[in-house]
Amino acid sequence: MTSKFQCPRGTRDFLPQEMAKRRGVFEKIREVFERYGYGEVCTPAFEDFELLSKKSGPEIENEIYAFKDKSGRKLGLRFDPTVPICRIVASDPSLPKPIKFYYITNMWRYDRPGTGRWREFWQCGVELIGSDRPEADAEILTVVYDSLKAIGIKKFFFKINSRRIVESFVKQAGIPEGKRFDAFRAIDKLDKIGEQEVKREMKSYKIPERAVKKFLELVRSKKALGKDVKELEIIKRLAKGMGVDNIKIDFSIVRGIDYYTGFVFETFVKSYENLGSVASGGRYDTLIGLYSGRETPATGFGIGVDRLMETIKDNEKYSPAKVFIISVKPELGKKVLVIAKKLRAEGIAVQTDLMGRNMKRQLEYADAIGVPYVVIVGEKELKSGRLVLKDMQKKRQRSLRLAQIAKLLKASS
Repeated sequence: MTSKFQCPRGTRDFLPQEMAKRRGVFEKIREVFERYGYGEVCTPAFEDFELLSKKSGPEIENEIYAFKDKSGRKLGLRFDPTVPICRIVASDPSLPKPIKFYYITNMWRYDRPGTGRWREFWQCGVELIGSDRPEADAEILTVVYDSLKAIGIKKFFFKINSRRIVESFVKQAGIPEGKRFDAFRAIDKLDKIGEQEVKREMKSYKIPERAVKKFLELVRSKKALGKDVKELEIIKRLAKGMGVDNIKIDFSIVRGIDYYTGFVFETFVKSYENLGSVASGGRYDTLIGLYSGRETPATGFGIGVDRLMETIKDNEKYSPAKVFIISVKPELGKKVLVIAKKLRAEGIAVQTDLMGRNMKRQLEYADAIGVPYVVIVGEKELKSGRLVLKDMQKKRQRSLRLAQIAKLLKASS
């Protein structure tokens, strides 16, 4: 009989195999972030609703998990780490600039679940606060590049743009000021839903047809003039100097979030473009000023872990234990525990039988959980001081002293 209780819609359980895969990704990304001098921060799972709605407006309540606590305070679950990090910076102007923070955390958004999109999701990223220079934006691209390379993704590319360029297109096309963000949200889906669907969406926002046509022509154009394009070329050149050579300028990239003010980018894994961007971000020079009254330049990015995991294939069987110790007879259980304690003291992960199984069943269990080695302990082995070590993959075994077994297991880690 199965339980009637299931995960809430848009959430999942992660069992040890998947968690090991995710932890490996997190550790590699964390190492890259810290190599660039970013320090880890962790913010509360819930924040004051006024903080969360300051930029997005009260309508954000329809898109997030908002609630009142027992004292009647209105709160919301964290859905974007950039906002609470801005709160930290706004509350302490004495922090030395540039501020370099990173996070690896789960978040919640009341979204329609789909491929790579969940109501509880994980994100990791960095925020570089205090610098308005293109070198800061180039570093952001470089950190993403090194992070994806570190976890074994070989073929991916960046699309970069500036929100100011798209804002100039909005004006040239004659789109009304009040429809500006509607146009941004629609054009942000161009590669996902195609031009005809974007036209339909913009029409539903009551944007004039002539303006829609002109706007799409400008976005699809390969050329634009002005200092914003020159700035993108500078960022591209600086990033290339740090080894990033897979960047192209694309005027349709705007990012759907309203707080971006200039440079923006998205990252796509080749053969997985249908998933959408796995890492996105850009410059948000006015957001901190909303909370502090002091405008502070800032840039950053977030890696969508759930989409990223879709691109990483790992068929290896996972076992947290390195070795399973098998007792030939139940009365040898105390001896097995002493051996297990000695191996654990050497830093080796060990499992022992906790079910009272016979030797055959213990071997079957060890094989089922994917443990790479077993040690067989019998009276003969205890008398000789040489235990049987069996390699479960190669199906080979040999008699060794416990110190030799410990040395071999540590060397094979």
